[in-house]
Amino acid sequence: MIYLALGDSITHGYDASNEAEKYVTKLVQHLNEKKKTSFYVHAKPGWTSQQLLKSLDRIPQCIVEEAELISLLIGGNDLIKAMPWFLHDKDEGMFRLRQSFYPQVEQIIDKVNVNPEAIFMLCTIYNPFPNSDLAIFAVDGLNTMLKQIAEQKHCVLVPVHHYYGGNEQELVNRFKRGALEDFRLFKNPIHPNDLGHTRIAEAIFKTVYPRKSEQASQQKRLQQRSGKANLKKRHEVRKRV
Repeated sequence: MIYLALGDSITHGYDASNEAEKYVTKLVQHLNEKKKTSFYVHAKPGWTSQQLLKSLDRIPQCIVEEAELISLLIGGNDLIKAMPWFLHDKDEGMFRLRQSFYPQVEQIIDKVNVNPEAIFMLCTIYNPFPNSDLAIFAVDGLNTMLKQIAEQKHCVLVPVHHYYGGNEQELVNRFKRGALEDFRLFKNPIHPNDLGHTRIAEAIFKTVYPRKSEQASQQKRLQQRSGKANLKKRHEVRKRV
């Protein structure tokens, strides 16, 4: 099985202490316990949804066509880019974010989700500034957009924010007060630490594997029905002969 991971610095593994602590690596370890899995990461620190969309042609076509699992975790940099508008007027900020984020994510899904048997996992984002009302408003708004897109595009929504809620101090690297005033250009307290990466891997695995098991069960039932139908046809042919 091929797993394709799309995203920004978080999917790239930024702030993980080593390769083994990145959420993609941890997720693949879980997946390998169920089915042998190869993976391909297409992510870069700083990418917005628009930048990720423009980069998709760099992914080998064979990966896109054969991937059975695809995850997309994007949006943090879109929020940062829209934050000046939020600071001026939060409704204007939400309007600007929707314009620059919603259609781009839709296009990413359309361009990558080409395998009819693939499961596309759309991840929500956590809030690294949980003590800021404005950050809560902005992150909740973005996650609402992701939920709407998942429903529209028939994707599996992975509630990463539920796995972080109330525990950001333990899961975000360099966490301070959880306020927007903590934002820095360098050593910004927004990325997951090793435990945070573990939580993201858990969120994806616990969401997708029941879906994957159900998919396998459905295929087995279809094969059994097909086999019974073929047996019935052969029996009818013999009776006519």
